[in-house]
Amino acid sequence: MSVARPETAASYTSSSEADDSIQPIASRTSSVSSYRTNYSASTAPTAYSSSSPASSYRQFDSVSSIPKFTEPVQRRVPQEVYEVIVHHLEELHKGQHQTGCTTCFQRDLHALSLTCRSWERAVRGPLYNSVHIVGNDSPAQLKKYRLKRGSRLKLLRRTLRERKLLANLVYELRVPQLELLFTTTKQSTQWQEYRDLVASVVMVCPNLERLLGLSIPYHHEFDRLTHALSTRKKLKEHTWVLGEAAEVSEGSPRDDSCPGSLGPSQMFEFLDYHTSWSNLETLMLYGLNGNGALEPSVSLRMFNLLPSLRNLCVSSFDKDSFDDSTLLCLPPLESLRLENLPGVTDTGLTQYASRSESSSLKTLVLVEQNIESLLAISKILSSLRNLERFKIVQTEKCPTLPDEDMIFQPILASSTLKYLHWDVACPDPHAALTQLDTLPFQKSSKPSNTPNSHLAQSIISAGFPELEALRAPSDVEPPGVLQAACRPITKGQALLRPDRYSLPRSSHGSVNTRPLALPAGNNLTSARIRAQTFIDMAAKDTESGMPVLIQDWSDGFVPDNAQASQFEEDPDQELDDYGIWAACERYKHQENDHSGPKTVYQFNMPTFMGRSGMRDPATGASIPHLVLRPDITGQESDGGLIGWKQLLASNQSLSYAAGVGVNCFGSDVPAPPPPEEINSPASTTSKFGWGSLSGRSMMGTSPTTPTTPITPMSSVSGSVLPWDKDTCTGSWNHKTGRDWWFHMERDRPGNSELIDIKQLF
Repeated sequence: MSVARPETAASYTSSSEADDSIQPIASRTSSVSSYRTNYSASTAPTAYSSSSPASSYRQFDSVSSIPKFTEPVQRRVPQEVYEVIVHHLEELHKGQHQTGCTTCFQRDLHALSLTCRSWERAVRGPLYNSVHIVGNDSPAQLKKYRLKRGSRLKLLRRTLRERKLLANLVYELRVPQLELLFTTTKQSTQWQEYRDLVASVVMVCPNLERLLGLSIPYHHEFDRLTHALSTRKKLKEHTWVLGEAAEVSEGSPRDDSCPGSLGPSQMFEFLDYHTSWSNLETLMLYGLNGNGALEPSVSLRMFNLLPSLRNLCVSSFDKDSFDDSTLLCLPPLESLRLENLPGVTDTGLTQYASRSESSSLKTLVLVEQNIESLLAISKILSSLRNLERFKIVQTEKCPTLPDEDMIFQPILASSTLKYLHWDVACPDPHAALTQLDTLPFQKSSKPSNTPNSHLAQSIISAGFPELEALRAPSDVEPPGVLQAACRPITKGQALLRPDRYSLPRSSHGSVNTRPLALPAGNNLTSARIRAQTFIDMAAKDTESGMPVLIQDWSDGFVPDNAQASQFEEDPDQELDDYGIWAACERYKHQENDHSGPKTVYQFNMPTFMGRSGMRDPATGASIPHLVLRPDITGQESDGGLIGWKQLLASNQSLSYAAGVGVNCFGSDVPAPPPPEEINSPASTTSKFGWGSLSGRSMMGTSPTTPTTPITPMSSVSGSVLPWDKDTCTGSWNHKTGRDWWFHMERDRPGNSELIDIKQLF
């Protein structure tokens, strides 16, 4: 900008001289010589001054001698001020209870960039660091550029190709969902064209770190999108959805022992994709149909090519693809999720936890690993010294302890754990929910050898001194034992407003009426109904509560006539409503024994579910909160834990696989029920994995549990009911005219948010 100052001064001088007097047109030679005299390289910029008697010109010493007030205001504003304004503008568009959307926010940023260079520099980062393309393309835009689909992606590709500086700023790219309105025979071609278009956009983003909205299955065949991502050296996260390898002429060395193994060329090509990912931090591995053609030797070489790997998720591989030997060779990680891996045993998990490479682990998630012994979980928790988050989901196998062994509490302990998701199967949930031998808020006379009971005793015995939150969707055997070990739920309200529509019919829509049978299963709606029932039962119990005794320890030398005149007046009706007058009558007729205190009032305080206080006064251990909210609002099934089904539906992996004719569910999965069959939240089937959609809920549902409507669930794939959509067309700015503010109807950020893969940890 300093280069423009001499030009501005010179132009201002020429115009001033022309205004003072009109001179005759001089020759070309005199003009050139005059230019050389006044504007030579050694002459400083000059300005005209009509009041100077000596000279008509005065020289600037330097550019810094220009007064500060002549600079534009934008140049004097710090960059932080622009950042605060842009952040507030984003909140106005994307915040809760706002009327804008991502398109409106990006349009306003573009308008700001056209005002001046300072604003252009301020909004350049927010516009291009995270490029999110949401919703459908505008029909007018498609018609204008004579395109069938993908107009915004193509325009973005053209812009980034022409301006390399903007291309270097793109770190995160979210692609829109492909809308298929054609026949099934043409979907394969459309998906391939869409995949290649996304690949071409990826190729013009040299610093890309994340690709959101599209994860295609890989069958060890060349495709442009996988190749484009393999060339991004700064990529930080990637999801492999691995299918069976295509048939090749060359045989694999392990064809005899492991049919369907990769050939040498396929193995080399797959490993070659990882050579440039030196900055990769998060890796997700998922096997279609439980067979991803991933050998242990390939996995070990792949991990060696990823020096920055910190978060790893491995799911749905058979025992020949991922076993204990592969687990023991993992590099140091911060987060690890193991799901549906039959090759990983209790011994392998305990050995991995005792290795030095696992000492840096902060988050561990075990889903359907069928751990048989509770001692294995105990060794895992005690061995991981830096573990802060632990999630375990086991709906088919109940981990037990030998009956003849002596047990010392706490059997489960971790000095650093802060968050625990505990969803473990129970031996006999039928009898636990239908026959309540002991109320949850009362101390049981006989100990119970169940995982929930051992965990509750461990929490009470200061086994988790830093535990802050506990989510237990299967707190059914013994009923409410984990709820009793936590803090009381705030205001005694465990239910949410939508839960009242899922109450059993025996309660007649009222929480105060106890249902004939408590709902079973690990659905969080059922868990909240059970928790609210226990809270109400405890509030009505006045026999097991804490006794309260009010005594009078005043001076015994009070005259008898004063005590008699104290109760001569008529009783106050307000006191009688609270039962205090009856106690006063008893106090009036008592004998005047001044040797000890006099009992004024005595009653039992109602009980409550939980332990009061922040920490246990005896041990100093933290008393955790009971969390009964899901990771995603509305997704109450599977204990509220995010699974691969939600992630792949969000990234269009299922739609892509269906479009190209790939079966992701396997042949042993039953067909979904008809739409008219409505299940109870207590009988909601588990959705973890692809090999089986059946869950523990069929086993855990009480036979006398009434059938109740299912809790409304928000879809993550965008298929929301028309009356439930929260969309924006830019009409919030309707005063400036429809032609200016209107854009294609698109979902607001609350409905269009994708699942972050780090939410699985």
